[in-house]
Amino acid sequence: MRVLAEEEISSAVRELAGKASLDLPSDVEDCLHQALKVESRAKARYALEMIIENARIAREESLPLCQDTGFFHLFISLGTGTALPAGFQAAADRGIKAATEKYYLRSSIVDSPLAGRPDRGDNTPVLIHVEEADDHPTQLTMLARGGGSENAARLHMLLPNEGAAGLKKLALQAVLEKGAQACPPLVVSIGVGSDAAGCMELALKSLLRRLGRRSEKAYLAELEEELLSEINATGIGAAGLGGDITALDVHIEEAPTHIACLPVGIVLCCHALRRAFREI
Repeated sequence: MRVLAEEEISSAVRELAGKASLDLPSDVEDCLHQALKVESRAKARYALEMIIENARIAREESLPLCQDTGFFHLFISLGTGTALPAGFQAAADRGIKAATEKYYLRSSIVDSPLAGRPDRGDNTPVLIHVEEADDHPTQLTMLARGGGSENAARLHMLLPNEGAAGLKKLALQAVLEKGAQACPPLVVSIGVGSDAAGCMELALKSLLRRLGRRSEKAYLAELEEELLSEINATGIGAAGLGGDITALDVHIEEAPTHIACLPVGIVLCCHALRRAFREI
């Protein structure tokens, strides 16, 4: 059994937080360029051009993509024969603290949400999500989530008979109510099933899927395409200025749930879908 070294973890977290914060993933940037090609409205085209230019400057000058450098989520897929050390959380937090200093990231995390909200000063703690995998080496993926799009997240406990139609209605409602405030064009990520906490986890994890890649389940892939078309028909557009492209993509993930339940978690991610990946 291999136990990951704490220093290896800290170093990996520091590098991943920096890459996610400064370098927009290629699949996201490709989708932004494609959106610019098909967008017909001048104001929305201007917004897309500025978003793409911002990504270029951030990459070339090693600057954060957004002033809200976000809450950091670390997804860990443990390969066979690999274990985490007892001090894993502390090691990951040391990596985020180092990244905050090295990459000039704004400290966005406060203590005591109801009592003064003092800033922690270092973007800790990292939110950690762990799963086991037996088909690949251990993988770490960092996801940075800004407060504006986080405030647009929604949890709904539907009745089972509301089905896909109920899910579509809720997703469109979320975009109409909060999409313009979540820095569109968006990536709309939906988790269905599990329980209240689990469906939100599914939605969050779905942001790790490459844009343009459909669900392997045909009925979910069809639902993703339908929702993407209907969301773009809302006319909200880039930066909420009105336009043809309100969402770059829609992802849906599902998991088993209770016979009496249909949990639906909806996450609206801004155009700065910040994630970075590595194997260790």
